[in-house]
Amino acid sequence: MNKKDLNSAKTACFHLIKFRPRSEYELRSRLLRKGYDKEIIDLTIAELSRIGLIDDLAFAKLWVESRIKKPLGINRLYFELKIKGVDKDIIEQVINEYGSTQKEEEIVRDLLKQKLKRLANLDKKKIKNRLWGFFLRKGFSKDIVFDVLNELK
Repeated sequence: MNKKDLNSAKTACFHLIKFRPRSEYELRSRLLRKGYDKEIIDLTIAELSRIGLIDDLAFAKLWVESRIKKPLGINRLYFELKIKGVDKDIIEQVINEYGSTQKEEEIVRDLLKQKLKRLANLDKKKIKNRLWGFFLRKGFSKDIVFDVLNELK
């Protein structure tokens, strides 16, 4: 193990974290792509975790807080965190804190009101099809979207 490589790996991580918080998986992946040894990566991650710069729970909370303003559904948030390499248990914990089907339904209803204004000149079937796709791409539950769209007159 080379002290120079360890410092270089830490510097690379600091550079990435400077722009936005990162999950452990993201940092490991970046260091691997840059060609660092597994031992150097493990030591770097351990050190950054010890000093609190890598914390997947805090990362997941920040990610959900920032993305929930978009607004996005629970499924999309889950998927994004999974891609970032966050552990399934952490994802479920964070999503349970921030999301509920009741909240999700309120968001769908609010977005529906906004979207209906823009789609008013289309026929009912086309409106429903576009809204269905829109809500699913945003990560909302199929059941909630189905129920809300069925209430459309």
